[in-house]
Amino acid sequence: MLKKVKQRIEKSIWLYPTIYTLLALLLSFLVIAADSGRWISLDQNIAGIFLTNKELAQEILKIAAASLITITTFTFSTTMVVLTLYSSQFSPRTVENFLADQNTMKALGVFMSGFVYSVVTLLFVRDAMVNSLVIAGTVAVIYLLVCLIRFTMYIHHVGSFIQTKNLVERLNQEARLRIDEYEELLEKGKRMSDIRKVDTTYRLRVKSNQPGYIQFVEYQALAEIGDKIEAIIIFEKVIGQYVTDETEIFSVCFLKEPKEDEGLSDRLRSLITIDKERTELQDFNFTIQKIVEISLRAISPGINDPNTAIHCLRIIGVLLSSLAVVDPGFLRLTNDQEKEAGIAFELIDFEKELYATYSQIIHYGKQDVSVMISLVKSLRFIAEKASFDNFISIVRFLDYLWEKVDDVQMAKMDMQKLKHEKDEILALKELRSMSLSR
Repeated sequence: MLKKVKQRIEKSIWLYPTIYTLLALLLSFLVIAADSGRWISLDQNIAGIFLTNKELAQEILKIAAASLITITTFTFSTTMVVLTLYSSQFSPRTVENFLADQNTMKALGVFMSGFVYSVVTLLFVRDAMVNSLVIAGTVAVIYLLVCLIRFTMYIHHVGSFIQTKNLVERLNQEARLRIDEYEELLEKGKRMSDIRKVDTTYRLRVKSNQPGYIQFVEYQALAEIGDKIEAIIIFEKVIGQYVTDETEIFSVCFLKEPKEDEGLSDRLRSLITIDKERTELQDFNFTIQKIVEISLRAISPGINDPNTAIHCLRIIGVLLSSLAVVDPGFLRLTNDQEKEAGIAFELIDFEKELYATYSQIIHYGKQDVSVMISLVKSLRFIAEKASFDNFISIVRFLDYLWEKVDDVQMAKMDMQKLKHEKDEILALKELRSMSLSR
C-alpha cells in the first residue's frame, strides 16, 4: 500500500509546487521575524551590505512579485505549447510524461514559491517595524537570481525534452525498469502450466466494484492473505486490462473449509488499484504502446518520418526480447515455499504481445519497405533470445506479416531484401531444431 501511494504522489503534478510554496512561506515568516527585531538584531549579526531600508525593500519585493508572476505565466504557456506538440506529433498518451517530469514541476514550483515569498513578505514590511534596516529585499534579490538560473535551465530542458529521440529513450528506460520489476517478481514465484484445475470444493469469486483499468496489484500482500486464510487466490486478469463493476478479478480457492469472513472481498479489492486511465506503475505494455504510437505518427503521411519509426522498432525489439523467455502459464507466489497457499496469476501470452505490438505498424507501414525490413529485424532481435515455444510464435507471426505484405506491389529488389531478413529468422529456427535433436 505504501509503495502504491508513494508512486502515485511522485507522479502527481502538484507535489513539487506544493513543497516549494510551503518552504517559501516558511522562509517568509523567518525573514519577517528577523526584520521585526524580536529574535535577533540585524545590525549586529548581519553585515550592513545585506541590509536595506524599508522603502527600497518594498520596491524590490514589488519588482520580484511582478517578475515572477510573469515568468510563471510564461512557464504555463510554454507547458501548454509542449503538451499540444506532444499530443499532435507523438501521442496523447505521452502528455503525462511531460507533466510528471520532475524538472518541469520543480521549475514551476520555484517560480510560484518566489511569487508567494515576495507577496507575503511585502505584506509585513511596514514602517512600524522596530528595525530601520531589513533583509527582506536582499533575500528577494537572491531568490530572483535563483529563479533566473532555473528559468534558463527550464528553457534548455524543454528544448531537449521535445526531441523525439530523447522521448523515445525515456520511454525505453521506463519500460526497461518495469520489465526488470516483472522479472524480479517471476524469480520469487514458481511457474505452473495451469492453475485453474485446482481441486477445491470451496471457491469464492470476487468481482470488481468499479469500472476502469487495472493499474496496480500488491502481489506480496495478496500472498500473505492467501497464506493466512489457507487458500490460493487466483488473479483472473492482467495489469492494464479494462474491467467493469461485474468483472471477476479474483477467484479464491480454499484448501479446506473456510471460516466466515464477510470482509475478505473488500480486503482483496483494497489491494488492487482500478482507475479510469492506464498508468505505468506496473504496466510495461502501456509504455511500449506509447513507443508504438510514436512510430505510427512518424510513418503517417502528415509527418513522413520513417527513420523515427525504424528507431522505435529497434527499441521495441530489444524490449520484447527480454520477455521472449517467458513461456505462457501461471506463476504461484507464496510466503512459504513448502505451502501451496498464496496467489497465482497468468503470465504474459507472448503471441498476443507480438500481435498487439506490431499489427498496427504492419497495417499502416506495409507500403514502406524500409519500415518492414526494420520490423523483421526487430523480430530477429526477439528470436535470438526467445524460448522454443515463443520462437514458434514468432515464425507464425512472420507468416502473418508475409500475408499482409503480399497485398502490396513491391519492386523485386525490395522483396529480395525483405526475404533475406525473413530467411535469417528461419535459419535460427533450423539451428534451434538441430540443437534439440542432439
